[in-house]
Amino acid sequence: MRRIGGVWDEIVSFANLLRATTRAAAGKRTTKGVAAFLARREPELLALQRELVLGTWRPGEPTTFVIRDPKVRTITAAPFRDRVVHHALIDVLEPSLDRRMVPHSFACRRGKGQHAALRHAQRLLRQHAWFLKLDVQGFFPSLAHDVVLAKLQRVVKDRRALGLCEVLVRRGGECGRGLPIGNLTSQWFANLVLDRMDHWLVEELRVPGYVRYMDDFVLFGPDKASLRGWLGAVEAFLAALQLQVKERATLLAPATQGLPFLGCRSYRGTVRLRPENLARCRARLRRRQWQFDQGQLDEARLAAAVRAGLAHMKHANTLGLRRSWFARTREWIDGSANRCNRGGNFDNDPDNAQSGNRNNNGPSNRNNNLGLRPAKTS
Repeated sequence: MRRIGGVWDEIVSFANLLRATTRAAAGKRTTKGVAAFLARREPELLALQRELVLGTWRPGEPTTFVIRDPKVRTITAAPFRDRVVHHALIDVLEPSLDRRMVPHSFACRRGKGQHAALRHAQRLLRQHAWFLKLDVQGFFPSLAHDVVLAKLQRVVKDRRALGLCEVLVRRGGECGRGLPIGNLTSQWFANLVLDRMDHWLVEELRVPGYVRYMDDFVLFGPDKASLRGWLGAVEAFLAALQLQVKERATLLAPATQGLPFLGCRSYRGTVRLRPENLARCRARLRRRQWQFDQGQLDEARLAAAVRAGLAHMKHANTLGLRRSWFARTREWIDGSANRCNRGGNFDNDPDNAQSGNRNNNGPSNRNNNLGLRPAKTS
């Protein structure tokens, strides 16, 4: 496939930078840095465009923080101005990059994603007797800058676009290694590095079944011996990329045992959330409820958080669990117009009212709201 060329003018065009600003600001318009940029959008974009054209643009100082969900990860949040550049670059390159990838890769791609990867993995479980689950040790921190840039040079021939990619790659990590987790460009560049392995496994080794989501990937085969042979080949291939397999995460097992993948355990007939992921989901929802109680979150955002939790859980066999968890919050979940003010009864119709201006407050009509506040009944 031909390399990508002649894209620099499109990357730095004002129209592309404007679209990139809209995409980068989605869901974050009220945050301080984003709001300040948007208040002066045109002069900010013109200054950014000038720096890119002259080659003087350099990334700003990122914000770094640690999360534990459950792994300890260091997340790097680039300044909003830099995120506009990330989107401007990827929005132009993405269609060509996506066409090069095998259909078995699901991360960062439109129309794919985590849940599509889970469905594909379950289909492969039904077709094959054994699987080999693998993970790359410290994937983002271990990526060598030279390896990433060598891959980009095989794909992109526009020298100025490559120069911008090199600025972004060299800015992350230390001692020539590491891409910052959290940047859009990091996700795509990292995905491209393992795209070489995807093509090798599917087109040269002709592995019967394969699925990858970023650095988590699974090979499927007819027997244990075949998968053991492929394991050695994968370890050698990753070593050439200066990466290695995480030994404690490697699992060679029969399909009937169930595949732990992307927070679930998939079987041929069902998918179950792993207990630790279920606990984290419950903790996140409790956190949102606490924020609502403290007035830090409005009802619309709480309802959105509940719907997001439900949307994730419904991809596993969790119908009974969801019903028990959200029986008292169905008013918020279905978006009904008949809802009470913050802190009122969740199921506040005229026959079931527990707020301060309603009666029918007998012992059988339990009140689990957060206080007595005026209610809306129409």
